[in-house]
Amino acid sequence: MFKKKKNNSIEIEAESIDKQQADASKVSKVLARPFLARNFKYWSLTQPQKKLYKHMLQQSKNVDAIKKEFNRENIFEVERFNFWYDHREKHALKDINMQIKRNKVTALIGPSGCGKSTFIRCLNRMNDQIDGISYDGNIYFDKGINLVSKKLTTLELTTRVGMIFQKPSPFPMSIYDNVAYGPRSHGINEKKLLDNIVEESLKGAALWDEVKHNLFDLGTSLSGGQQQRLCIARAIALKPETLLMDEPTSGLDPISTSKIEMLINQLKQQFTIIIVTHSMAQAQRISDETAFFWQGSVMEMGTTKQMFTSPRNKKTREYISGKIG
Repeated sequence: MFKKKKNNSIEIEAESIDKQQADASKVSKVLARPFLARNFKYWSLTQPQKKLYKHMLQQSKNVDAIKKEFNRENIFEVERFNFWYDHREKHALKDINMQIKRNKVTALIGPSGCGKSTFIRCLNRMNDQIDGISYDGNIYFDKGINLVSKKLTTLELTTRVGMIFQKPSPFPMSIYDNVAYGPRSHGINEKKLLDNIVEESLKGAALWDEVKHNLFDLGTSLSGGQQQRLCIARAIALKPETLLMDEPTSGLDPISTSKIEMLINQLKQQFTIIIVTHSMAQAQRISDETAFFWQGSVMEMGTTKQMFTSPRNKKTREYISGKIG
């Protein structure tokens, strides 16, 4: 008799835990929806789920906007960060903990689909534009500003954290106007000042000598490697603290790739650079730190020399040696 009661209590407890998890999952999916859809879905929740909804919503509003103990040697500190697509159906990033050092090149390596590109797009909140995404945890930037608290506007953040995409994406306008686009959007219209910004940015991107006599030709008329350097010039014209690069050389020939790599080594004197790459050789050539992603998690992170000569994690060793990928 005693034994039967004990088993029943265990079963009831297990059922209770399962129900709580199911409620939390449903509420999380509702919170991940756009504002109007979220309010509409709220009325389909049960009373306990509504109570949990209000609690989880309040928790999201109470995110610390500033991390007081932020290490000023870092540009980003990421703590227990999770990211989902499709209303929490796809768990893309799992408990990410990272510290990214200022004025260094950090390479993100790992097989396709492991979360590298998703991660760098979280660093300037570019993923916020996608319907059905949600995230929790914290990403602290610069002096400890929490990006999750949305203390920075998207415009301010994208100004301070520039992005270079895999495929060169110059605007369908002149070389000059491509570089001047950002400063003009911030209210800078004085021609002399714009001329100086354009020249300085093109020199910073190692492109000035190649285009200085053709500044009013279309940016799209340049070669692939030149277009990518034009996009870098466009990004640095706004004087960001950080440049995010998502496989910037994957579609370029070896000579153009070499020029971009040389440029990255020069730019790290002024900017922090975070680069996604599938090339182990490239990561070793240009980066100071390397993080290895595997199935949405960071398996290992350290100096590039340590990662490639004496990795601590078995999966890291297997990936670097080509046994898995």
